[in-house]
Amino acid sequence: MTIIAEAVLFSYLDRPIFDVVVGNTDVGVSGVYPSTGGGTMSGARFSSGAQTVRWTLDGPRGTPRNGEVVHAQNHPELAPPSAGEHYLAVHIYPDNTVELIYSKNYPQLSPRGLQFAASRRSG
Repeated sequence: MTIIAEAVLFSYLDRPIFDVVVGNTDVGVSGVYPSTGGGTMSGARFSSGAQTVRWTLDGPRGTPRNGEVVHAQNHPELAPPSAGEHYLAVHIYPDNTVELIYSKNYPQLSPRGLQFAASRRSG
């Protein structure tokens, strides 16, 4: 089944990333956390089912691992959205796991992302 959604990328990494691909769909780039979640890929097409997700590490010249392609350690499941859910938020975490979360309105930080933000402020 093909799913069409407005894709929004949230990266909780301490470096920029690009060529973020969910299944076969490129969902864009992200700056360093907290400069994330500000862009939308309109009309993004996805297939339902388990997803492979990958991204490429970026950063200033000489940053270790620049250009390295990272594959998510998990394969999040993408089911059809519920009625009225038009946005698909792609959340990439420092442990190289990914969550795919639908929403009716423009997405915000995920519950796990909020915990990450709180730990960065306190620590």
